[in-house]
Amino acid sequence: MKLPNWVLPGSAVFLLAACALLQHPAERIRTTAAAAGFFPVELSDKRLRAFLRNTGRDGGQDSRLTIYLESDGAPWRMPDEPPADPTPLKPMVLDMAIADRSGAVAYLGRPCQYLEPEVLAGCDPALWMRARFSEDAVAAMDRAVSRLKQSAGAASVNLVGYSGGGAMAALIAARRRDVSCVVTIAAPLDTRAWTDALKVSPLDYSLNPADFAKKLVSVRQTHFRGGKDTLVPSSTAQEYLLQVPRALVIDKPQYDHQCCWGDDWPELRRESCLVP
Repeated sequence: MKLPNWVLPGSAVFLLAACALLQHPAERIRTTAAAAGFFPVELSDKRLRAFLRNTGRDGGQDSRLTIYLESDGAPWRMPDEPPADPTPLKPMVLDMAIADRSGAVAYLGRPCQYLEPEVLAGCDPALWMRARFSEDAVAAMDRAVSRLKQSAGAASVNLVGYSGGGAMAALIAARRRDVSCVVTIAAPLDTRAWTDALKVSPLDYSLNPADFAKKLVSVRQTHFRGGKDTLVPSSTAQEYLLQVPRALVIDKPQYDHQCCWGDDWPELRRESCLVP
């Protein structure tokens, strides 16, 4: 029986999947983003990668750009053995951005993620270790947010961050006046309490979101926490949350650090301050 032209033989499907897996992560994210209508935005800081989709649906003077901030990235193999490349193993945060159907949406990686090998070789490993939330890292991300906002022609921004990206979102928002909404998902909002709870080395070259929470008291915020999250226990956010009493905290008792934020994001998004 002859197959229809649009039906690929099993061997061809396997070959296409294998080719995708063989792509370097930097190329793979460009391919995935482009397929969803996101295109790269050139940033002055070559340690960062950003993608933007702007359908122009929201328009108007009060148009908002929603920026999804990546997590800390690849997991540590052992407490004292960081990854050689901080690029995430799975594109969950990019997938969340793709699932957001609002008018202007961007994805912003963290320093040193999704870099070509020759560029990564010149990237300071401290930026995914003790200095992951350093002044240098936060300032670089803040400049990238401004560049994305300019590219989108937006009047304000929403910041959405998963895990360490949530801590970064709070730190960036604390130094801006154009943030409409901050959403964090399974985020270490008090990094001192977090490293103490996990009994790991303190992030002694980093800023702590809990030290800047008072600057965000008037900013709309939604913080999602997983009841089964052992990597970022809910209790480690208390010092931050005490300083922002109007923030909306949504606990998901059956969620852990990974499950099921990405899969459930369209529904979770509707519970957050991203939806007026």
